[in-house]
Amino acid sequence: MGRRVCPDLEREIGMPSKTDLTSAELAYINELVSGSSAEPGETRAGFRVDGGEKANGLLLQLAAKANLTLEAELEDYCMSFPLQLKQDEFQAVQLQLAPPTIYERGPVLRAWRLHLDKPLPLLSDDGNETALSVHELSPNGLLVDAGAKHQAPKHLHMRLALPGEDSFQIDAHRIRHAEGGMTAYEVEYPQDKDAERIRSYLYEQHQRLHPELQPELSTQATSDAPETP
Repeated sequence: MGRRVCPDLEREIGMPSKTDLTSAELAYINELVSGSSAEPGETRAGFRVDGGEKANGLLLQLAAKANLTLEAELEDYCMSFPLQLKQDEFQAVQLQLAPPTIYERGPVLRAWRLHLDKPLPLLSDDGNETALSVHELSPNGLLVDAGAKHQAPKHLHMRLALPGEDSFQIDAHRIRHAEGGMTAYEVEYPQDKDAERIRSYLYEQHQRLHPELQPELSTQATSDAPETP
């Protein structure tokens, strides 16, 4: 637990290496996070922490003053799962996982970006499609096409709708022009729940694109499929 970003950065500052999660442990985390997209007032998936009164109290104090994460290390990626510690009505401590930020290893460690096969249009405040469309998506970034007849604005105050979901507000500012007439933006979400929606969607798409990272889940899905004569 702690606010840290994967082993590449830890080695630079001399932190001890961590134990990699097994595929079975990652499958368990997937199961927790898959049911973790709770609406306000609902209970997020998690499990009970029973470390005794003193240890639980220390964890609650730490959680109140710091951002806690669970780090899952894979060969080409690492995932940082935000953790929340809460006390229920019986004073028991519940540990809850939120969808992760996925980092891609390389010369520079950076947040994984999803290339959208079907670009997502940016919407005006009244919900109408604009000439702007999102072609790549990351937790804090957008790659936007402004169209041949339009210049990419410095700032965006618009709405974005993920496939099959309602739209939500985004605020973004231009950081650079990219290849192919695209423009890169750094994005913020006025509502924390919308930032979590983005991370949840990216996590789902990463699992879809990289099923080899969840062998137990893939094996189970195969075993549940009907046999062909």
